[in-house]
Amino acid sequence: MKVTYISSSIIPSRTANSIHVMKVCQAFSELGHEVTLLAPDVKDNYEKDITDVYEFYGTSNIFNIAKLPWLTYLKGTSLFYGFFAALKSHRMNADLVFCRDFHGAFFASLMGKKVVYESHTPICDSNAKGLKPSMFRNMISKKNFKNLVVITHSLKAYYLANFPQLKGKIIVAADGADPIAPDTEPFDFENDENRMQVGYVGHLYPGRGVDIIIELASMCDWADFHIIGGQESDINHWKALSNDLSNVTFHGFVSPSEAERMRMGCEVLLAPYQSSVAVSGGGGNTVKWMSPLKVFEYMAAGKAILSSDIPVLHEVLQDKKNSLLCIADQPVDWAEKLITLRDDPVLKNTLGESALKDFVSSYSWYSRVENILRLI
Repeated sequence: MKVTYISSSIIPSRTANSIHVMKVCQAFSELGHEVTLLAPDVKDNYEKDITDVYEFYGTSNIFNIAKLPWLTYLKGTSLFYGFFAALKSHRMNADLVFCRDFHGAFFASLMGKKVVYESHTPICDSNAKGLKPSMFRNMISKKNFKNLVVITHSLKAYYLANFPQLKGKIIVAADGADPIAPDTEPFDFENDENRMQVGYVGHLYPGRGVDIIIELASMCDWADFHIIGGQESDINHWKALSNDLSNVTFHGFVSPSEAERMRMGCEVLLAPYQSSVAVSGGGGNTVKWMSPLKVFEYMAAGKAILSSDIPVLHEVLQDKKNSLLCIADQPVDWAEKLITLRDDPVLKNTLGESALKDFVSSYSWYSRVENILRLI
């Protein structure tokens, strides 16, 4: 099957959405399909000094990437981009147009293409007025619109409550990660004193809980905390607030493949999401709907996970089975759970093994795409 994947992600970049897009395209290709990823040509926003995009993302060079104009000087840039992407899909005679770009999905549906649209936050509610809600209703009414893919059952419930005509057309597919190769060498944090190595990998946006990590580090001076990722401005902000704690290291941004080694080099991994969670490029609070890449990458590493006890994460994480869940904004609770893992290495190892087992059975990119295609 010939598949075009329409995305508005900047590739290459540091964003989680760009990682998602590249990994899904690889999975489509591994399943035997001919895949072309369409992405905007926005050179000023590219990650610098990347000579091999596939190597940067840790994917195989088994699908094509085509860049399309992103006309920043025009009002309605995303509309024009979506139209051009849909037109290219049409001219390529794609059998399936899979989209994380809404306008691309809409225009592809107008052109009669078989369309699947993936949504990670609500497009609108049933009473919304304006162009975008009208376009969404038009798109989902068409026979060639096959499915809406969402990342959580919570988001599915939202769409069904607002658009009951989607009944039978919504596929829930949590985010995923790649299995870690058996020969992957864990990062050496040069721990000469047998101190616990605790890691956080991801962006440092508001709501990601970096403040919780800093307070946790101040209470647990027997552990080393590694904060991996983030923009320079965010790193500088949090460094200033950490008062140069000797057991906190800000490693900055590393490539996805290097981040994998760093996760493997930790004993415990943190996901301290708060009640309001920001994402790259805005998009509002995602705490009701999110299915964070971070969680699945942690599970793939087979390490003990400490995560915020947020309802939507219960779809994946189970307290005392594959993780320990903590009161999101209470550093003391985080410290108590971390002490539990320090003092009970059997529990720490069991949680990591259980998380890895759950990942292997349900959350690889390959199994995610395989399930989507089966349901389509």
